[in-house]
Amino acid sequence: MKNAAEWFTTIVRHLGIRPRRRVSPEALFLQFRDVLNSTNRSLEIITDIGDTLNGDYLFDVQYLRRSYGDLSASLERSLASFEKLTSGRYPRLRTVHRSIDENIRRAIDGASPQRRDLVVFAGDLDDSSANTVGGKARNIAELGNRLGLPVPAAFIITTQAGGAYLRHNRIQERAGLTGEAGDGMPYEEMQELILQGDMPAELGRAIERGLRRLRKSCDSDCYLAIRSSAGEEDGDLSFAGQFETVLNVPADISAVGKAYRKVLASLFAPGPVAYQRRFGYGTADMPMAVICMIMVDAAASGVVYSRDPQGAKDSIVINAAWGLGTSVVEGGADADYFRVSRGDPARILEQHIGAKASLAVRASGGGTATLPVPVHARTRPSLSPEQVAGIAGLAMQIEQHFRRPQDIEWAIDGSGKVLVLQARPLRMPESLLQRPARPAPEVPEVPIARRQGLSVHQGTATGRVFILRNPADLARVSRGDILVARHDASQFVRVMADVAAIITDTGALTSHMASLCREFRLPTAVNTGDMTRTLVHGQQVTVQIDEQAVTVYPGVVDHLLDRGGAGSRLMEDLAEYRKKRYLLRYIAPLNLVDPLRDDFTPKACRTLHDILRFIHEKSVAELVDRTGEGWQSRRAVKLDLPIPAGIVLIDIGDGLENAGSREQVTAEQVASVPLRAVIRGMVHPGVWRSEAVPLRANDFMTSMLRASDIVTDGAPRASASVAVVSRDYVNLSLKFGYHFIILDCFCSEVARNNHIYFRFAGGATDITKRSRRLQFIAGVLQEQGFSSKLKGDMIIARLANIGREEMEARLDVLGRLISFTRQLDAMLHDDGAVERHKNNFLNGAYGLPFLRGKQMPRKDP
Repeated sequence: MKNAAEWFTTIVRHLGIRPRRRVSPEALFLQFRDVLNSTNRSLEIITDIGDTLNGDYLFDVQYLRRSYGDLSASLERSLASFEKLTSGRYPRLRTVHRSIDENIRRAIDGASPQRRDLVVFAGDLDDSSANTVGGKARNIAELGNRLGLPVPAAFIITTQAGGAYLRHNRIQERAGLTGEAGDGMPYEEMQELILQGDMPAELGRAIERGLRRLRKSCDSDCYLAIRSSAGEEDGDLSFAGQFETVLNVPADISAVGKAYRKVLASLFAPGPVAYQRRFGYGTADMPMAVICMIMVDAAASGVVYSRDPQGAKDSIVINAAWGLGTSVVEGGADADYFRVSRGDPARILEQHIGAKASLAVRASGGGTATLPVPVHARTRPSLSPEQVAGIAGLAMQIEQHFRRPQDIEWAIDGSGKVLVLQARPLRMPESLLQRPARPAPEVPEVPIARRQGLSVHQGTATGRVFILRNPADLARVSRGDILVARHDASQFVRVMADVAAIITDTGALTSHMASLCREFRLPTAVNTGDMTRTLVHGQQVTVQIDEQAVTVYPGVVDHLLDRGGAGSRLMEDLAEYRKKRYLLRYIAPLNLVDPLRDDFTPKACRTLHDILRFIHEKSVAELVDRTGEGWQSRRAVKLDLPIPAGIVLIDIGDGLENAGSREQVTAEQVASVPLRAVIRGMVHPGVWRSEAVPLRANDFMTSMLRASDIVTDGAPRASASVAVVSRDYVNLSLKFGYHFIILDCFCSEVARNNHIYFRFAGGATDITKRSRRLQFIAGVLQEQGFSSKLKGDMIIARLANIGREEMEARLDVLGRLISFTRQLDAMLHDDGAVERHKNNFLNGAYGLPFLRGKQMPRKDP
């Protein structure tokens, strides 16, 4: 039979819990310094990479390999030091790091991901499979999984599956390709081979399993939207409207398989091929995943931009129409337009209710149909003010999460629920052009036309007018033409690299074409009314598009022309540069901000910067929890102060001066910078009150009852107050009666290393007064810039990344707070006392006026 100790060991081993090794405070601190040094080096490399990739010059991929090699080695040292410090208690961090590292190396070298899943459910998407589902699927899954936003249930047929389908059907080989594809690649033949190809048996089974699971989320008959999710789609480039979308597909293997082939084949359609060539992508190398999402039977739908692309930074733009959203994103309807404030609550600043003559709906048995809108509903708003405000709120929430303006597709189902269908970065032309404003020159010419259209992308261009009457005529568009069309359409991407500008009679700022034109930096205006009837085909004109209007002049007006040139290949358009920018998304952004949040976990790390942040904060927590473990076995010296604090010191490196073998040292002998600052605050005149504060009867009874359990919630159990110190560090554990305080601080010349951790727990009075004291402490700390979290009768506060002088000033205030609050809870008889005493403290009123509850004129402490 096992004894209790053996059973405990067995359980610990079974649960994978690694017991901490007991180490001396010196060894623990040295481990902590190792973590700091290695993380600092990693952060320096990240800063250098970010500065270089944001620079104004090009360089080859060897720079990326070399720089990332240095960063990878440095981060490996950070992880190793961290695992040693924490006894390997965060194994998930290694898994997350491997996934991020795989994404980066794949972007640099084209390495294949390790996971081989053919189908992944959006709700199950984790770090190991996120890079196999493409940008669009990754974004929508993140909104559902991380933010809990309403998104339709979906599974993704991964990029691995797409590659398996192409190999199974020998597409490149049968198309007569050997080696890398070039301009002569037979794209149309490849499309046909994909459409007629056989479904690999393993892939067919995986899709069938996905369909069975997805059908459980349907109320009745299950229909799907089958959408593309190419490798870089909805990332730095949108690929808006380039790939096939098949709507209202019955959830059976035959129909889904046919729709899957269509989406996969669209990778080689003329428009996407032109788009990829324009931005330097190799078509045959672009991985394609496909989303199978439950179809929303939309009563209304549309697009929301979290920022107005025309430059109004304080507003949101919403386009909406009845039925499915295809009429909005393809510019086929005169949609409702709302410009909404970004405040809370959101207010409609401007609106235009379009003449919504038709709507797209789900057709019986699959597919979609276009129907006339009843006359009474055509000029009725498709959204109520409450729905407008709700959609605006979603847009701000999504923008805050992704930390950049967003282009979001949404739909409202029959029950009135808003669902998010897609989110991608919104290209803002003003932030990209960065051109200084120039005074408008005088224009003697009389314009042919001037219209109050919507400016998609501002600029000036000259060329011959090409009036597009039939989409088939796109093949006749010549380089330098001004394309003028009745409706906007994403298929115009086929000529965007060649035309000088685009003007359409109808259209919206939120259409696919608008997104593409912003990416091409192509002067574009939509919703101009009658330009196809006003301008003459073949006429030479100069087009000027600004935020107010589109103006067309006859001939070439040289002094109006933008010297940058329409459609010029700016540096950030080049594929090599975008590859480098693509890497930054996995390296530099910091998403893991608040260590006091419950989701401050390895799983939430999305970048290498997040991993370094997690390492730093958890290293601090480890130091806080373990510094005092071995103090009683060591020689400790008493600290002689003019107040009865009862502190003993353990010097682990240059924390004391001229201490020798003495059993007691003075405050003047303390060389520890942070402890010296705390002591200065604790002994500040008036903050330590030696007079007794009378306890009421219920406070006295509470103190007696709490004597047995006052050391809960992680408070120290030692009877003495202990400070473990070095020149730049202090870990101070204080016990004043029933009050327990831990202060951990690293205060150096390097701001990013510095931190303060403060924990206060306990109290002798009833829970109401203890809660009031925590509110008082939280209020003071908030004034000092701390973030804090209250839990029961404990408060935890943190501050980090500030300079040494500021740190010392905050520590001085904490010292005063420690002394000031010793008996404070017994005096907080009503809620109003909290604010009154907080103001007294901040005003420097520590003595008799405080005891009387008077408020003094404010001054800096």
